[in-house]
Amino acid sequence: MAKSKDLFKFHGKLDDVVGYKRYGQHYDRMAGCTHTTSNTPKQLDIRARFKAVTSFITNIGHVYNEGYRHFNNALPARSSFFRQLWYDALIGNMTDGYSIDPTKVMIARGPLTPCHTIAASVATATQTITISWSDNTGVGDAQATDQLMYCFYNMTKQTNIYGNNVAARAAETYSTTYPADWSGDTCYLYVAWSSGSSESVSKMLGVFSA
Repeated sequence: MAKSKDLFKFHGKLDDVVGYKRYGQHYDRMAGCTHTTSNTPKQLDIRARFKAVTSFITNIGHVYNEGYRHFNNALPARSSFFRQLWYDALIGNMTDGYSIDPTKVMIARGPLTPCHTIAASVATATQTITISWSDNTGVGDAQATDQLMYCFYNMTKQTNIYGNNVAARAAETYSTTYPADWSGDTCYLYVAWSSGSSESVSKMLGVFSA
């Protein structure tokens, strides 16, 4: 029986899900089961949910390492992100299949004050993303040196581009490009802020046709 406090802060296993550490790294896996109980409806349901969440984490990349770095000192960043997806963004059922609702994904969580006035545009002719915001330094704990992080998730190709510490809050604008072969793909843009010791709750700025 595995003993873990990393995935859901529990000892042993949760249904068929086990979180554990090996050589300092955190992993999630399905628990072993006997032949007589391996195909119960409950176990099949847990497996399907688990696969949907872990597949999305793989596709969206390691942006969670920055976005959840300071969110919960008792959990690795990946486990905190796993929990957010499992409880908030997982949709579907066994009949139609499980998936992640991209509009409910949070690439970062924390108490840092975000920029509430922020928007983005995509120029398809040049494959350019432009993010603009109003500098709200001094509101709450917002500082001019806080840094923007973003994730541009391509749902069609199930891949992404992301960056951290790409622009200071005081800069009020940031631009980057995405691959030309993303043309026509459906993409979601997420942003958040980092002070180096905490992060803000992320915001989805929109759904774009690349």
